[in-house]
Amino acid sequence: MDPQILRQALGAAGLPAWLFYSFGASNPLALEALELGRAHLTRRFAYLVPAAGEPRLLAHRLELERFDHLPGERLPYARWQEFDRGLEHLLEGVTRAALDYQPGARIPYLSRVDAGFVERVRALGVEVVSAALPMLHLQTWSSDDLAAHRRAAAVLHEARDAALAFLRARLPDDPPRELEVQRVMLDVFGKRGVEYDHPPIVAFGAHAARPHYTPQAGSDAALRPGDVVLLDLWAREPGGVYADITWMAGWQVSPEALQAWEAVAAARDRAVALVREAYAAGRHPAGWEADRAAREVLEARGFGECVLHRTGHHLGRRGPHGSGTHLDDFESHDTRPLIPGLAFTVEPGVYLEGRFGIRSEIDVFLHESGPEVTTEVQGEMDVL
Repeated sequence: MDPQILRQALGAAGLPAWLFYSFGASNPLALEALELGRAHLTRRFAYLVPAAGEPRLLAHRLELERFDHLPGERLPYARWQEFDRGLEHLLEGVTRAALDYQPGARIPYLSRVDAGFVERVRALGVEVVSAALPMLHLQTWSSDDLAAHRRAAAVLHEARDAALAFLRARLPDDPPRELEVQRVMLDVFGKRGVEYDHPPIVAFGAHAARPHYTPQAGSDAALRPGDVVLLDLWAREPGGVYADITWMAGWQVSPEALQAWEAVAAARDRAVALVREAYAAGRHPAGWEADRAAREVLEARGFGECVLHRTGHHLGRRGPHGSGTHLDDFESHDTRPLIPGLAFTVEPGVYLEGRFGIRSEIDVFLHESGPEVTTEVQGEMDVL
């Protein structure tokens, strides 16, 4: 990562310095920001990027060459006493620095630096603040990223259409199993050359009430009358950013399942509307606001106790779940703003254990002017 990009992120956050720290691979945020994700690291390192001046690196002599791409002064160490002296020199003149730390661990996605290291930095007279805001500016997409996302989304839509066509072709005489439908979507992924970190979710009936259900050979279900069908799929072009959607269908589903669908769709649309209204008013809402707006709809319709997860997550590069702002006032209280350049999912869901689950998921990209929904929006549950 070009330190100038890191400095720009510091400037946008109004911070004087950014201290990256990791013990081996313990801090994936630091590894991603410094382009060290493929490096084999087993020792501690620290890298200081000041808003003005030369960066400084403190790294073990055994691993110093792994940091050749990073500019700045080198401070090698081997003994623990050398690490202590090196840390003092690294922070010389620094009175305030951002770390991948969150007060009270309120946003666990950002709490990557252990309390002991934070204590050591504070003991050197440095005020420690959260790197939440500068890190956020590293999660924004370029126009090329957005184009790659659109192409990945088109593949997801194609795979979804293939799965629905397969289901309809087998009904009513030969209902398929979950793994058969999953294979149809994976075949599309293979033909289109996209990557994924985990096969797509295909969940029938009661299995859909388990948000992270994964069909397995020998325990996957065959579709039955009355079942909902939940298709959750995500993928990216090699080296690109992710797209992620969830689509619902049903075979002679109950009125209650249809009511749940209507509530979920309304909650999804309310979250997008909240973000759009905030941008129109000239402000960037926090992630928790969109989550709360969606959940209020579900609670008003009697499904508040059926919510098991946040409303949405940041869309990333290494995986569908990134490190930017999440739509979350449920699992955590995400106070980070939804700034232009970020992309995220909106995927409220309700889950009735042992019966069915309903989720609807779309992707959103934030332009300077406001949100754009980049994937298809499901209006009604597909009838099989």
